[in-house]
Order: sequence, then structure tokens, then C-alpha cells
Amino acid sequence: MYLRRIIPLPKIVKLNWDLAAVERAYQKDIQAAYKVNDREKVRDLKESQHWEVALVEEEIDHHLSKQMLRKARKLRVPVPHRTTSDPDGDEFWTQGHQTGNWYLTTRGYADLRLAIRNEVKERHEMKSRWIVWMSALTGLVGTCTGLLAVFGKSG
Repeated sequence: MYLRRIIPLPKIVKLNWDLAAVERAYQKDIQAAYKVNDREKVRDLKESQHWEVALVEEEIDHHLSKQMLRKARKLRVPVPHRTTSDPDGDEFWTQGHQTGNWYLTTRGYADLRLAIRNEVKERHEMKSRWIVWMSALTGLVGTCTGLLAVFGKSG
């Protein structure tokens, strides 16, 4: 945990470290409870683990959604809007039960990612068309320069 604070790492890496740390910490306690055959403690620990893992996963989903929205806005790609304030009633957005943050659903994330890819592909195709014409023009200018050089020395 100390290294996490002093090493400048991307937020997603830190969140994934947190997720792994939560899972590791609970697994040790769950294994100990299994050894003494304390089923109630195992159940309580698994419920606590589930709650804490869900909390970190919501933070990860929120962070990834913000990154995706940043890319979409930069490329001027339409972003799906929330159609309702009901966390479970929207096909593109959901609200975290623990954090309260809104983040993209799997479908919303996939649709937005596809739209971003299509926009990047279209921009790349537009640039490649210009590159073809610029290459042809450069070749034509080079040919003309070569011909002028040959005919200029002849005369």
C-alpha cells in the first residue's frame, strides 16, 4: 500500500491493485474460517468481500467510463444520454449502488467504443486519400524537375 502512494501510476492500475488487495485479504480470512469449520463466519466474510469488491469495481467502471467519454468528446462522437433517472431502467447507463456514480453499461460501453472506432477509421481513411494524392503530386513534381534538368543540360 505504501508503494501505491509514492509511485506515480495510472489510476486504473491503482484501482486494480486495490481490487487484488481486497480479494487477497479476504481469501486469507475465509480460508482460516474454513479450517475451523465456522460456516457463519465464512458467509459473513464472503458477503463483506462481495461488498468491497463491488465498491472497487464500481470505481473502475466509473473511471473507464470517464476515459471513454473523454475520447468520444475529443472526436466529437455522440454520447448516449441517460434516458431515465432509474438506475436499472437505462440500457446505456447504470448507477452504482454503493458509490452513486453513473457509468456505462456493457452495451453502452460497446456501442460507444464502436462509434469511436468508426470515427477513427473514417478519419484515417480521409487522411490516407490525401496521402495518395500528395504522393502522386510529389512524383509528378519530381518527374518534371528531372525532365527540366535533362533538357536544361542538353541545350
